[in-house]
Amino acid sequence: MEGIKRYDNFLTPEESNIISCRVLFLEEDVKKMGPDIFDLTNSNSLSGRHWCFNFLNDKVIGPIMIPKLKKLFDRPFIVQCWANTFRKGEGIGNHRHSELPLDDFYAAGNIFLRGDPTIGTYYEGVKHVNKVGELSLLSGLIYHSVPPNPTDDIRVTMAIDVYIGSDEEMMNRLADEPNKNRFVYIK
Repeated sequence: MEGIKRYDNFLTPEESNIISCRVLFLEEDVKKMGPDIFDLTNSNSLSGRHWCFNFLNDKVIGPIMIPKLKKLFDRPFIVQCWANTFRKGEGIGNHRHSELPLDDFYAAGNIFLRGDPTIGTYYEGVKHVNKVGELSLLSGLIYHSVPPNPTDDIRVTMAIDVYIGSDEEMMNRLADEPNKNRFVYIK
């Protein structure tokens, strides 16, 4: 599908397992940081806390993810990173991340870490079977969703919004956000 770039093995199976276990360990503490403000998931979702915690600031997840993201973008960028956990019956409705196309300035992303890969992620209504450790970068204009999880296995993913080639001016603008800690500037 146009507007999506996929990176198989962005994370190894071992790294995916470490990160998914860490996400589950942190889940309740992150939920206590503020209200769920996203209405396209179950109530009290981790996804709905995307605004209050950046998983790249975690002492386990950051050292795994940041060097890989640096290598991928190869120039300064700002990233927001959150996690999604979907238990039986939970998924995420059709949504997009921004009005910005995938280009030299912006990318949205999804990394599948754990769960039944055959549930898939739907991009513009087309099913993509997930692979552990795969990163999908996409235009902010692309609608995507995940159907309700029919299994007892928890589905864990990470999502990112990346502002590529960002400078100090952009960081200052994003710092005016209500929770400036949701963004990490990576040189």
